[in-house]
Amino acid sequence: MLASVILSSFYLLFTAAEGGRAFFVFGDSLVDSGNNNYLATTARADAPPYGIDFPSHRPTGRFSNGLNIPDLIS
Repeated sequence: MLASVILSSFYLLFTAAEGGRAFFVFGDSLVDSGNNNYLATTARADAPPYGIDFPSHRPTGRFSNGLNIPDLIS
C-alpha cells in the first residue's frame, strides 16, 4: 500500500514536467492484456463469445468482456 502511494506521488511529480510515454501494469490479477492466442494451453480466448464487445467484434485472446481499467486510463 505504501509503495503504491510512493509510486503514485513520483508519477504525479514527473508527469507535470513532461507527458508520459508508456503505461506499465505489473502483476495485477485484474488486468487481462490478451496474448492468450500465443500460449500453449487448452484455456483459450480466441473464439466467440470472447471479443463481442470490442469494436471489431473479433476474439482478441482476452478473457475480459471489452475494455478494462488500464485500457481506459491509457
